[in-house]
Formats: sequence, C-alpha cells, structure tokens
Amino acid sequence: MNNILKKNPVSLHVPGHKNGALYGGDWQEILKYDLTEISGMDDLHHPESVILKAEELLRDAYGAHASFFLVGGSTSGNLAMILAALRRGDSAIVTRDAHKSVIHALELAGANPIFIEPKKDAVTGTAAGLDPVLLEQVLDANPDVRAVIVTYPNYYGAVFQLDRIVAVAHRYGALALVDEAHGAHFIASDEFPREALRAGADAVVQSAHKTLPALTMGAFLHVNTDKLDVRRYLEMVESSSPSYMVMASLDVARRYVALYSDEDFKAFWKMRAKWLRFLEKQELEVICPDDPLKLIVRKQGFSGYRLAEQLEQAGFYPELADDKQVLLVLPLLNKGMDFTPFGRIKWGEGDVRQGETRSLELAVPDVSRLSISYQQMADLETMFLPLDEAAGTVAAENVALYPPGIPGVLRGEKLSERQVAYLKQVRGRHFHGGKRLKEGFIEVFL
Repeated sequence: MNNILKKNPVSLHVPGHKNGALYGGDWQEILKYDLTEISGMDDLHHPESVILKAEELLRDAYGAHASFFLVGGSTSGNLAMILAALRRGDSAIVTRDAHKSVIHALELAGANPIFIEPKKDAVTGTAAGLDPVLLEQVLDANPDVRAVIVTYPNYYGAVFQLDRIVAVAHRYGALALVDEAHGAHFIASDEFPREALRAGADAVVQSAHKTLPALTMGAFLHVNTDKLDVRRYLEMVESSSPSYMVMASLDVARRYVALYSDEDFKAFWKMRAKWLRFLEKQELEVICPDDPLKLIVRKQGFSGYRLAEQLEQAGFYPELADDKQVLLVLPLLNKGMDFTPFGRIKWGEGDVRQGETRSLELAVPDVSRLSISYQQMADLETMFLPLDEAAGTVAAENVALYPPGIPGVLRGEKLSERQVAYLKQVRGRHFHGGKRLKEGFIEVFL
C-alpha cells in the first residue's frame, strides 16, 4: 500500500472520494489509504500476492490449516463457517448464549438447531460454558448431529473446558465450530486462556477489532479441517469491494499479537494492577474473570445501567452494562505504552433498594428445539400481538439486548410467561429485533 502511495497516483478508479481529494483537510490524509483492487493491491476473494502472504502469516501465527481476513466482522465469519458446515435439514447443537449472527446463519442454512442452555456462573449470573456430560447425552440421543457450535469465551471473559467439548463432538463425528469473537488475543501469552484452535476446534471465528489493534469490522476466520469450503461462502456474505484500510489493520493486528513478548505481558499486568487499585479506591467491587483483559465491576445500591451512567459522566465508557454489573475491556498494552487511570468518580444516588432484584434471566429448558422449523416459517403469515396476549404463541422475530446481541427470544420458539416478562423489561433498553416492541407488541406466527 505504501509503495503505491509513494507514487502519488492519480485516481481514475473507485472509490469516489478520489484518494480523499473530495474531502480535503485531515480526511484527505486518511482516505488516501482507502484503495481498491488496483494493480499491486491483490484481491481478497482471489488472493495471489500481498493478501495471500498476509493470510499465510496469520495462519502461521495462530497455527491453523488456513486463515482468512474478514471485513464484515465476526458476523461474516460465523455466517460463512456455519453455511459451509451445514446443509438444509442438518441438525446442529448450539449453546443458548450464541450471538445473533450464529442464529441467523442457522436460519440461512435451513438447519434444525438443538439448543443447550449453558451453565451459569454463580457470582456474575452469566454463561459459564457447556456441560460435556449433557452434550454427550444430547449427541447420544441425536446421532445425526452435524456440528456443535459454542461460544468461547463468553462476552464477560469466562472460559470452560473446551477441549473436552471438542473431544465429545469429534467422538460422535460432529464438527466443533467456535465463535471465539472475544479471544483473538489469547495467543499473546500463556497467561491468557487456552485458544480454541489449540483445543482442537475445526473452525474458529475471532473479532480482531475487539481486543487487538484492528479497525472495527476487522476479524479472522481460521479453519483446521479440509471438510469446510469457507472461501466459497465468504464470497457470498462479504462485499466484493472490501476495505483495504480494514485489511491493512488486520495485518497490523496479526503482527502486534504475534510479536507480543513476556516483557509486554509484564507491562500489561502492571497496568492492570493499577486499574484494579484505582477501581477499588472508587468504592467499586471488582470481579476478575478468566480473561485478564476483562474486568467486571459492581457497586452496592446501583444497577449496572445506573453504574454505567455514573462512569460515563466521569469520562469512563464501559463495554456494556446489565442489571447487576458493568463490563470493562482493558487494552492489550505493550511495554512502550501507557494507559494509566486518572481522576475520581463522584457517585450520585443509586437505583436499587436493599433486597430488590432486577434480573433479566430466563428460565428455559436445558435442551430445547424450535416449535416451527425454518423451512415451515417461510410459508407462514405473521401478526403483531400485545405482550399480554403473547404467552403460548410462537415468536416470529428474534429479540436480543445489544450489546451483547444474544437473543433472549428466538424466532420459531413458543413464548413462555417468563419470556413475555423478559420482553416487557427489554422494552426500556437498547435491543435488536422486536420491530414494535417499544409499543408493547411482538410479532408471532399465525
């Protein structure tokens, strides 16, 4: 890219901003890197030179059979991975804490998902992984399962014995597919949890932009089997005009994590210790999950949402909040950087009285299926019902708090009273899906 820019080229090609000339000012300096498939820049969907070399370096860094740059985030990777693995009518086991992109991929594939509720962490109330004993029982009862799809780590940085899950899946002839969106940095040090590829997963998707220095929408897809033709599906779900700025940032992120040293980790650990001391001085309870890059904070008398408001007023913008707590994501800092906490947080009034609960947890079965298959949904009409009349009907839309984007209600499942109560609480928060949920209506199948 720099070799081309040194020639001060005249743009007679797309994009229309002409190397930033139509913007001028600071934007012109930035947008000159927003190039397209001109000579010397290679082609993401048919790489033969610089992109091919970059993906080979990525493959070697992570120890995969093949690796791919993604310019559509982990969403595009999950879509391609699952579409490559499943054919119409195939059964797949999916943990209920799956991101909405996994659910969308299952629908596009026309698969028959079997949902398993993950264990719950007693402290945080978040997902704590798939029980391998339960997985084996479900596989034993459903020998036709083609793939087992899990989320590892979860959004809050919790991991589980993924190698056992992979071993069980392989013993029954199923592919082990992992949404490792929040674990692209695990290879940086043995002090981080074990990465999914080392646990034997067949395909792994990672959001490089979440924890590595890549631009938003930059992600990786790794494959460790010859059974998946993911490139074919990447051509379907990704733009034919991919962002070269995103791809360049992915190469930077790959280099950053591949060269991360023990000295870098020591610098990170010292920075993390400073943040722990700082947060405790702010009268916050700090929970340290399995991933040292993540911190969960709470404050007595505050819901997570109220706590996030107070943090933002002090200039600290967290990753997400739930009813109990707030999630912070630290940088994968190296020894040449500084990320020191500063200031003091002034607390206003809380919003939770002693003994009051504000839980959005759902009571769902350990193992469940959709009441209506994705194939059947295509032929059915829908209507909107008031939430008070929705219990016992079948939802025609996914509804997910965002972040993290994990559907609490799935298109095709029968709505329980608890799920209706969940939807009433979700109404007042930021969510995806639920076209008329703000008005108090849910779309259902007739």
